[in-house]
Amino acid sequence: MFAIVALLFCAAIPTTSAEPTSIRITTWNLEWFPNGSAKEAPAEQQNQRIKEAADVLRPVDPDIVLLQEVRDYDACARLGEAIAPGIYHVAICSAFNEPFQSGLGKQQVAILSKYQAQAAWSERWKSMSGIDPPRGFAFAWFKIGKEDIGVYSVHLKSNLITHGDREAEAAKNIRKREVAIAQLLTHIRDVIEAKMPSIKGVVIGGDFNTNHDQAMFAAERTLDSLADSGYQNGFEGLPL
Repeated sequence: MFAIVALLFCAAIPTTSAEPTSIRITTWNLEWFPNGSAKEAPAEQQNQRIKEAADVLRPVDPDIVLLQEVRDYDACARLGEAIAPGIYHVAICSAFNEPFQSGLGKQQVAILSKYQAQAAWSERWKSMSGIDPPRGFAFAWFKIGKEDIGVYSVHLKSNLITHGDREAEAAKNIRKREVAIAQLLTHIRDVIEAKMPSIKGVVIGGDFNTNHDQAMFAAERTLDSLADSGYQNGFEGLPL
């Protein structure tokens, strides 16, 4: 059994034991964390944003936290310490280059966890047929109890349009998301299933920037591709 997460999902991983292993997973796009914008914020403002995010996450008490739009490893580590000192570990924080200028981007993807990862890495999306999705994914493998779970944090292309024909640009954004998900499914098949067979549950969470509730995404195949591959939407059937 596999599971797809749109924004928030609590996963019950298949098990042969009498009691299933329950894992609480939270995903959050923190929007230019901890600066609040593309510009560097004063230290006091960064500290305040870290505190506010920690205050939200602490009562939720997630086992694993998937993050998007975080600046770097240090910001993730500070957030983990602010939630519960010594409890949360940064399994992985990507370090993707900024696509339009030199240096590292400030919208990385990351995974925090109460558990030490067995393995973790990040990988950029690849350009395919002239379609070049931004950013990439973060992945971590956890052994929780007797179960092995693979977790992805993703941030797919936004619907931002700053120039050109709106209809044509919207179509390009959709294709970038579809291409990214196709690559993710290939990664699961060729790497996770083929080389890490002990992993029986996979959770994909993050900011998908698409849904089935709006007409503008009616023809998009991003979520359909996941469903066609046997994944379940954690929000399926819930009211908007």
